[in-house]
Amino acid sequence: MMLRLIFCSFLFICTGMFSQVGINTTSPSPASILEISSTQDNIHFGGLMPPRVPTIANRNSIGPSFSDIGLLVFVDEVQCLQVWNGTTWEDIHCLNEVNLLGVYQNFDLNTSWGYTSDVPFFDNGTDGYFGVTDNSNGGFSNLTTLTNQFLGILDLDDEGVNGTSGFATITFNTIDISGAPAGGTLSFSYEFFEFDTGDDAFYTVTIDGVPQAEVQLINGLSNLSLSGNVTVPIPPGTSTVGLSIRIRQDGASDFAGFDNFAIIPN
Repeated sequence: MMLRLIFCSFLFICTGMFSQVGINTTSPSPASILEISSTQDNIHFGGLMPPRVPTIANRNSIGPSFSDIGLLVFVDEVQCLQVWNGTTWEDIHCLNEVNLLGVYQNFDLNTSWGYTSDVPFFDNGTDGYFGVTDNSNGGFSNLTTLTNQFLGILDLDDEGVNGTSGFATITFNTIDISGAPAGGTLSFSYEFFEFDTGDDAFYTVTIDGVPQAEVQLINGLSNLSLSGNVTVPIPPGTSTVGLSIRIRQDGASDFAGFDNFAIIPN
């Protein structure tokens, strides 16, 4: 008798494991794993509250990996609902008027301009690095014009362990600036240290879905070092703006960094 009860209980538990779960409803959709109803009595209603973190630093302490794509939080400091895209935190929606106030990505506190990379970030120490860093990280001290955190590249080929022998492309989210009819300015900073032949970087601005002419930032040759700022005017009447950067680099003593990305309306 006892064995029969245990067997029946086991069947009940297993059946429940494969059932839909309903909160505030006894008949969740068969197409869902979880359905949350906003009400039980059609009189009292409630919403879904996502996990809230006070600051960017608190959010960064979560430390998601590439496999955590889709992780969702609301960051009180910047008043933004953000999702982890496998590379960085990306805004879904911010309560402030991003289109009118501008968007920024400086890899520190101002991160309202999301981006992705077609090559996953990696850290192989002094042999290779691709990701967010600062100039206290070994040879990145050679980059003297970039402050705080920036997007850093060291031996993107990484001796075939990580990265790529070709180009890595960093693509910034397309931004709706239709709320700024007078146009604006797209800008960012860059620095390259001892780029050799075959080490190259380009950027492309996209206006209203049309890629503009690609611009070469550096054509590596004989340990060429170079730094500067890019400023691109956005014509009045523009609806959307995008940006992508392509870079390739091979060699464990060559460094690159990008920082201070911004779109600021006029």
